Amino acid sequence: MNRADRFRGRVGFAVGTGRCGTKFMAQVVGMESRVASSHERNVLNESFHRYCKWYGLPVDHEGFLHAKESEIKEDLQKNIFSFEASAQLSSSIHELYERFGAKFVLLTRSPDRVVNSFMRKTVYERPFVCGDPDLALGYQPSKRFHHFLGRIAPVGGKFEQWNQMTRVGKLAWYWNAVHADIFGQMEDIPKSHWRIEKIEDLSWRRYGEMARFFGFAVTIGKQIYDDIVQRRPNALDDVPTVAAWTASEAAEFEAEVAPMAERLGYEYRVERVLRREEKRVGGLSQRKPPATGERVNPGMSTRHWWQRILLKLRGKPV
Repeated sequence: MNRADRFRGRVGFAVGTGRCGTKFMAQVVGMESRVASSHERNVLNESFHRYCKWYGLPVDHEGFLHAKESEIKEDLQKNIFSFEASAQLSSSIHELYERFGAKFVLLTRSPDRVVNSFMRKTVYERPFVCGDPDLALGYQPSKRFHHFLGRIAPVGGKFEQWNQMTRVGKLAWYWNAVHADIFGQMEDIPKSHWRIEKIEDLSWRRYGEMARFFGFAVTIGKQIYDDIVQRRPNALDDVPTVAAWTASEAAEFEAEVAPMAERLGYEYRVERVLRREEKRVGGLSQRKPPATGERVNPGMSTRHWWQRILLKLRGKPV
């Protein structure tokens, strides 16, 4: 029996861009009987491996894998399944599959919501300092070291263009690049070992299907699942909307996310995203205009305000 056979059918991971539901999934799975669940439990180990894989650095993988194996063995001492949800593992799929025979779920979320959620954090707040974009990015000041490791950038000719983009454009590139990287890795392992779940569509029924895919039984009830959904783990307040974007930001967003948004079936054309948001809140007349920096006339109707936003995004006079 090789090493992977000892763990096969007992190890699973959720990966994604971040701000896509990994913490939610870790909490739900953690409620299951005899399933050990964690969220980014060794962030330095995971983000360092991600940095090395993204920039193609020739490092030995054994340190990363040995730490993971120790964690999984500890999980399995008292449980029948080990689960971890971590965006930091999104470049480590091949190694984790080879070592543990693991299964993977790609948790994905609409690009505009991921981008706007990251806008509430400090991601890509300042341009990166780089002398040779063909090399791995050198250290950039960060509040925490793993933030630098995990906040990847393009390599080569794309870097200069990207570094001059708006934050929306940079984050849109990130959303697309991470998904493209994950797809490339998943296509190199058996289809039986990966699946995709849109967090927007992850109903109680879909969660049960995902659990069966991994190989553990669902022991929590629908009410518990729905309660966690309502709590929205790791959700941020005052998240901006696409209505707050400038025309330049909207154009960069559409150009950068298009390939993976089309592959995943997400709407990415900003005017249509605005329409989606209007429907979600029950129509224009019921929508409170989000803050955009544009002064709104107190007598202006909400419908008129939204029409002005659409004209701005089209680059037309308002």
